[in-house]
Amino acid sequence: MKFKIAAGVLVITLMLQLSLMLGAQVLMPLDLWQILLGQGDRVQIIVLWELRLPRTLIALLVGAALATAGGVMQGVTRNPLAAPDLTGVVAGSACMVVILSTLFSMDAGWYPLAGISGGLLIGGLTFALAWKNGLMPIRVVLAGVAMSSVCVAVMTGLLVFSGAEAGELFFWLAGGLSGRGWQQLNSVLWWAIAPLLLVLLLSRHYRLLLLDDAIGRSLGANVSAWRLGFMVLAVVMTAATVIVAGPVGFVGLVVPHITRRFLSAQSLFWLPMNALLGALLLLAADVLARMPPVVQEIPLGVMTALLGGPWLLSLIRSGMGRSV
Repeated sequence: MKFKIAAGVLVITLMLQLSLMLGAQVLMPLDLWQILLGQGDRVQIIVLWELRLPRTLIALLVGAALATAGGVMQGVTRNPLAAPDLTGVVAGSACMVVILSTLFSMDAGWYPLAGISGGLLIGGLTFALAWKNGLMPIRVVLAGVAMSSVCVAVMTGLLVFSGAEAGELFFWLAGGLSGRGWQQLNSVLWWAIAPLLLVLLLSRHYRLLLLDDAIGRSLGANVSAWRLGFMVLAVVMTAATVIVAGPVGFVGLVVPHITRRFLSAQSLFWLPMNALLGALLLLAADVLARMPPVVQEIPLGVMTALLGGPWLLSLIRSGMGRSV
């Protein structure tokens, strides 16, 4: 177990170095070392400290938060297909931001609250529509796709008539970290990291929710309250990622399944490992999106969709969606 965590940290360290090096202006390892010593070129110093470093930290935070949110949703609902993007939470968060931005010219400081309220509303409606003597995976997916489709339709209609703001919002809706800096990181930092830390600290209660409800109650846990609490934390994390990176899909669905190939979900280290792999996946996708051979940066949402789409099809074909 310690070897797996150490290997994960090593891979993230190497990917972090690549993230700091690659871009329109490539920084060599010697350049990074000189900048850290305060001896680099002024342009290179600005590129590293003001552009690459905050973007890299945002990628790590967004990946960890989305993976944790997906793991929580799948675990507490015992549904292998539950994920922020498939339950309408991502679309709901984005839709609320678009509505308030286009109709009411909302200040950016209100984006986190708008995203959280939209995610809670659409996510709650999804599970309410899917509930019928329990939550069957296929009903959750169908309800989530339906709610997401409604949100996309609303966003598209608003953007068609929004005038000059449409271009910026369309770029944001594609998902990506281009142009993100310290200001964007600071605006959502605690909205993402606080619920993430709470989930990790409350991992014992999370593992109880993986058991049968009767067993959880016999151990003194208020199963319904803890399930609701964890779902709210997952929605808050998801909304924070949408605000800073746009609707990035499939990370919350794919990463928990990858983590289960390495560890049992009942393991004490499952949640930290899941967050670690999520951070690694999103950072790798962001690095690939801005590799030097690429003429124009590929939206991050496109990269994660290319990775997650085939995985979703494999889950459906394997029959994992037939039972909770």
